[in-house]
Amino acid sequence: MTEEKRRPSLGGAAFFADALHHFDAVRRWRGIAMDGMGLGARESSFRVVFEEPGVRLRLYDPVPANGPNILIVPAPIKRGYIWDLLPAVSVVRRLAESGFRVHMTEWTDPGEAEREFGLADYADRLIGDCLAAITKRGEPKVFLAGHSLGGTLATLFTSLHADKVRGLVVVESPLRFGEGSGAFARIVADAPPAATLREAFGNIPGSFLNLVSVRASPREFNWQRRADLVASLSDRKAFQTHLAVERWTLDEAPIAGRFFEELIERLYRDDRFARGDLLVGDRPAAPSGLTAPLLAVLGNDSEIIPPGAMMPVIDAAPAAVKRVLTYDGDVGVALQHVGPLIGRAAHETLWPEVTKWLWDIVRSEDSKADATAAVP
Repeated sequence: MTEEKRRPSLGGAAFFADALHHFDAVRRWRGIAMDGMGLGARESSFRVVFEEPGVRLRLYDPVPANGPNILIVPAPIKRGYIWDLLPAVSVVRRLAESGFRVHMTEWTDPGEAEREFGLADYADRLIGDCLAAITKRGEPKVFLAGHSLGGTLATLFTSLHADKVRGLVVVESPLRFGEGSGAFARIVADAPPAATLREAFGNIPGSFLNLVSVRASPREFNWQRRADLVASLSDRKAFQTHLAVERWTLDEAPIAGRFFEELIERLYRDDRFARGDLLVGDRPAAPSGLTAPLLAVLGNDSEIIPPGAMMPVIDAAPAAVKRVLTYDGDVGVALQHVGPLIGRAAHETLWPEVTKWLWDIVRSEDSKADATAAVP
């Protein structure tokens, strides 16, 4: 299909964009109504310890005096509280109770000032500024953890700054793109140039991304979702989690127009990171830069981010410490893609393994430091 045939009328696209921005507002009101019925998230307490255009840095309670720091990087197209949805299925609480100082990048909605923010901002500068705020207390390195596109950003940052990353946990995140890398690749292949959408939309409405997701994988975003509702009806806790996830899905966030264009063209369409020729700003980002300890969580049955979207990059990473875990699904998660974060089975088996891996790295570093100090 030629670019001319794919290119929509800007007038029609602008009308569509305006409708989607209004639809975003309607979905937010639906979310507020669900909150009023007690169906929303129950987040842990936190305080904002750093802020600049594009991001706020959260620090969650309780804050251990000497615990290692971990920074959670959520996907910028959804709200980060999926990592802290309900007390029984909160990764934030699990990490904090294990002794970590838990931070999160809270991506703020882009306005006109952030419209030109791109990969160099979201995958480098903003995460780097958050790490600088964290390491002011003296610890030179920070663990990073990311899910979905948040994991993509955390991985890109680590490839650029492995010396600042104590270890990377990447959960069901697209790292390799193109053929065989999931349902979104097929959508992007037939899509108009991202510059056209950016010109029409400005910042990309969250509802547009939701519609694209449903079209890319009706199985995961529609059919499995309904099947999970039915399966959850006989289990009060599973049903509660399912409804909380449904509430979370109403909180789509817009993303900066330039970031959207670079994400689609440089990663999804050209697969530059896996190929080793991506530039983030003026710096090369490639799997060869992933020298920090690396743990990957794969969704065995995922249609949108199958193992093939992760393993080629994981295998190519030269990290001396590497581990791969798998997630096989759960009841009560609504969307299996977020199951590794909020599924009961994930919290019973997966996250104990992740926290053990993190602490093994800390203990290994402490042992090496003690051995070095003992040498006369």
